[in-house]
Amino acid sequence: MLITLFLTYCAFTLLCVAMPRHWQQLWPQQPSSKRQQQWLRLVGWLLLCTSAILCIYLKGPGNGLVWFCGLLSASVFILALLLVYAPRLALALTLLGPLLVRTR
Repeated sequence: MLITLFLTYCAFTLLCVAMPRHWQQLWPQQPSSKRQQQWLRLVGWLLLCTSAILCIYLKGPGNGLVWFCGLLSASVFILALLLVYAPRLALALTLLGPLLVRTR
């Protein structure tokens, strides 16, 4: 289930970075283009859908959706705190996340 938490966190990070305000928070010197914003949104939504499907596959339809909602809440909470206090760390966790997640 740690991989699904990572997927939801990455998805929300991409969706946040797709917004101009958060983009400026991370890269104040570099403006974002509409094409970048569209791609970030698309990949973010695809990761959210993948996470939902993975939760349903691992836990079944009933419990999987409950787990998915819980993981959404946890990842948004972590991301919100990091964006306020350490925005660069929020992005670093997204990039270093695959190294932190161990698969069996």
